[in-house]
Amino acid sequence: MVKDQAYYANGYNKSISAIHALRTVESNVSYVLDVLKPNFKVLDVGSGPGTITVDFGANYLTEGGSIIGVEPTPEILEDAEAYKKKYSEEHGKNLDNVSFQKGSIYKLPFEDNSFDLVHAHQVFLHLQDPVAGLKELKRVAKQGGFVCVKDGDIESTLIYPEEYEKLRDIYVLKAKNSGYTDPRAGRKLRGRAIEAGYEPANIKTTVSNRVFGDDQDTKKLMGKLLIDRAKNGGEEFYPDDLERSKRVREESIELLTKFTNDITSLDVSSSFQIIYHKN
Repeated sequence: MVKDQAYYANGYNKSISAIHALRTVESNVSYVLDVLKPNFKVLDVGSGPGTITVDFGANYLTEGGSIIGVEPTPEILEDAEAYKKKYSEEHGKNLDNVSFQKGSIYKLPFEDNSFDLVHAHQVFLHLQDPVAGLKELKRVAKQGGFVCVKDGDIESTLIYPEEYEKLRDIYVLKAKNSGYTDPRAGRKLRGRAIEAGYEPANIKTTVSNRVFGDDQDTKKLMGKLLIDRAKNGGEEFYPDDLERSKRVREESIELLTKFTNDITSLDVSSSFQIIYHKN
């Protein structure tokens, strides 16, 4: 039986979700803007700490549009609601068009053909049954609406200089041994969508790269969050060999510290994204 929340299988951990809280529409999901309209009714599946969801509602769905963020984990929903309140107070915006609710991607609590656009960002690489999840997204999208999905491809990560390339190997190792993360999910996205019943002619596939290197402040912030996650995230590189896992964790922290403070270092993370037009 698949788990609604395999990513936090060991319990919710804020040192993991803190990285996700840096995400915005412009920095992470701008490809959606090719089809998004300001009056759309949008569903954000796997909305996490809510930063992308709130950004959509506050700055893009400005002509009668609305958005619902769905998560299976109560603690993450609490963080999202808190972020919504904080954003509303700081920016003086009424966010009545933004809401969050508990739900499973495998059984979304909505009728067929309910949303103009259904969105999921960096969700499917962590699912035990991604095809079933894709079927649900397609089901709740309206006829004439869109399904927009973006997934990372961890094995495609490029890191420079060479002395830090071991970091990518460690990321891939953790993904493979986690039992819930597919390090090649991005490249599989289109094929999985077709397997889920998406008509191939209606799928537009693109690839985007996120570069950490030029902006040293952003790189240092990301490095700090990744180090905190390595120390406190509760993720084991070798779940059946904790001593070996500890050695890899210490190595990753050392490499991340050096990488973060090296002005020449560069991390290029690739993601695949699809826009599906449901006819």
